[in-house]
Amino acid sequence: MVLKSCCVYSVGVVSVLMLILGISLVLTSVFPHLVQSMVKKQVVLKNDTDAFEAWKDPPAHIYMQFYFFNLTNPQEVLDGERPAVVEIGPYTYEYRPMEQIDFQDNGTKVTAVNTKTYIFQRNMSRGPESDLVRTVNIPAMTVMERFKDNFVEANLISAYMKGTGQGLFTTRTVGELLWGYEDGLLKALKIIRPDLDDVFGLFYKQNNASNDGEYVFFTGQQNYRDFSRVDMWKGESLNWWTSDECNMINGTIGTAFHPVITKNDMLYIFSSDLCR
Repeated sequence: MVLKSCCVYSVGVVSVLMLILGISLVLTSVFPHLVQSMVKKQVVLKNDTDAFEAWKDPPAHIYMQFYFFNLTNPQEVLDGERPAVVEIGPYTYEYRPMEQIDFQDNGTKVTAVNTKTYIFQRNMSRGPESDLVRTVNIPAMTVMERFKDNFVEANLISAYMKGTGQGLFTTRTVGELLWGYEDGLLKALKIIRPDLDDVFGLFYKQNNASNDGEYVFFTGQQNYRDFSRVDMWKGESLNWWTSDECNMINGTIGTAFHPVITKNDMLYIFSSDLCR
């Protein structure tokens, strides 16, 4: 009788363990897929959702960092030697995007204007914006290339540069190189070429709430992998590169990506700042 009770007890324990194991296996295989399915449905750009608010006004700060190469042997370069440069940076700016949002195509797409403002972050930077950098004189080299086939203008440019001491290299502050400075050569050229802008900067006119143009984004309503992906910029795809592949607009603007990302996913970012 005791042996029979022990057998019944053992069978009961084994049954319970098998049941627990079975439930665990089911939960292990089904639960992650269930969660992923719910996430895919919830992470869509539409009003009054956490995903939309986080995309419109990211809770995490977004930063842009700039590095420069400081030339240390300008005279030797003019004599034909190899340039010696030292990397300096980063110079960090907080970046704040997205305004004028409007939904289109039954909620499958959303338009927005990327109004850019860069705010300097001194505590995250190598130094102040007043740090000096010796680099290539981009305005001078651009002007010389543009007017090289015009004998009269080329000679006037050469004479002006010699008279003012301008050369192939210039020393400017970080702030000037990024956001712009009045260039003497460009200002002088405005006399004969009024259409020229006499201010040069790598990101000239890209700060102080500058309008970067209208974007069209996919909301992810039809396909979760399209969440926040750029469809069009300024009403069209790119048109200045030499191949269709280079002119494609791939990915997001870098502030958000589609949910359920795996280690094998390739994430693409479109940066209009590189389209200059």
